[in-house]
Parts: sequence; structure tokens; C-alpha cells
Amino acid sequence: MPAVPQPVGTSVAAAAARTVAAGSARLLAAWSTGSSVPEAADRRCEGVADLAARRAHVSQALFFTDRLTAEAVERGDDGSGLGELPETSEVIFDGANTYIRVGGNWTGFFLGDPAGPLGPNDPLWALDALFGANDDATEVGAEVVRGVPTTRCRLTIDLARADAALPAGVSVPSGPFRSLRELPAEVWLDAGGLARRISVNPEPTAAPDAQVWSITELWDFGLHVEIRPPEPDEVLRPREAYRIAFPDAPAAGGKSCAG
Repeated sequence: MPAVPQPVGTSVAAAAARTVAAGSARLLAAWSTGSSVPEAADRRCEGVADLAARRAHVSQALFFTDRLTAEAVERGDDGSGLGELPETSEVIFDGANTYIRVGGNWTGFFLGDPAGPLGPNDPLWALDALFGANDDATEVGAEVVRGVPTTRCRLTIDLARADAALPAGVSVPSGPFRSLRELPAEVWLDAGGLARRISVNPEPTAAPDAQVWSITELWDFGLHVEIRPPEPDEVLRPREAYRIAFPDAPAAGGKSCAG
């Protein structure tokens, strides 16, 4: 006898926990302006994730997305030196911490307790946010994501609900508290109820054509993944790591866009 399909709201409510329970996956994260579906140039990082351990090991665009990195490198032809920089960085997201490979060394920014909440720049943040799914999910239609048939659903997300559901809590973007209780979101679920794509709009008060969607795609669930964050004695201060990697570069302040 065929299984009775679950109501869409029930499937969406269970999707975050069910996806984390899959253990591991390949992932892509993107920032897309004005659309919940990313274009290729919207990609900001791609790699693998240990979903249970809240870790990801990725190759990340140097300047926010592939599109902006390509534009920056092209501008580097004017003698600014940007054209000599690598277009991607190796990054490990370990809970609340972010480690960046600079040359042959690791560094990190604002390192703290890895058991803390994932930052909004973490590629798994959208999955954490999905734990706050409100009871208003509606089915949009059937779509294919990376060759897998899915059901596309539209909903809102309550970050306070996500914070209560996660032992580590969830980080929130800036904005009115009321808007953080009803963030627009979409999720693409496969036949097993796993989230294949999650898109969250963390700035709904912005003009529609200026809203940047935070998007995570997941596939190849259950693959073998080992992500080892660097030990404390393997992590240099940012200034030292960049001085070693770029000894001829002028000294400069500033913060990484990766953390």
C-alpha cells in the first residue's frame, strides 16, 4: 500500500532535523540579490559539511561571491595589485569559529567558543534558521535541484523559534525584532524530506531588488567526511599570517570577509 503523503507543513517542520540527521553532505552557499534561486556567479563557497558536528570545509570566493571576485580581479589589471591575489581561500567553519588558510598557515578572526551559534556568514546558517520554520508553509510546485526531483515550499522563519530549538542557539542579522520573527524563506524538499536547497531572506525590510538571499544547497548526503579544525598552536594572528604570506605587501588593517 503506498505511503500517505505528509502535509507540506509537517514535512517542512521536520526538514531541518531530518537533514542534520543525514550526517554529512556536499554543500554550496550563495548570496543572491533579488532572487531565492542563485545563479552560478552568486556562489560564495563550495565544499563538504559534517552536519552533526556543525562544521564545513570549503573553498570560498575571496570577495563575497564569484561575481564580485571576478570583478575585483578584473579591476586588478589597473595596477592595484588585486589581480595578483588568489580568487579563493580555503576556509573551515567550526561552529562559531572561522579559520582561513593564508599561504601555508591558518588564521582566524573573532575566535571564541566553537559551541556558540553559527554566524550569519556560515554556509550552514540557513539550515540552522530552518529550525525556526513557522506553521505557514505552502507548496509552490515541483522542481529539480541538481538532478533530484523536489517540492518547492514557501514559508516564514522565526529566529526566536530556531534559537530555542538549537542547543547552541542561532545568530541573527540586524533588523527590527518583528521582522526576525517572520523572515521570508523557501525550501526544496526531496522525496525523503531532506532539504536540498534552503533560501532565507534576512533583510525583508530592504527594497525587493536589493534584498540578498542567503542560500545553501546540499547533496550527496552520507558521504565520508573528516573535517579537522586547526589546533590552537597552529593558528597565527591575522597580521602575522598575512605578513608571512605576502612579505612585500604594505602593512594594512582591515578585517576578512570570510568570518
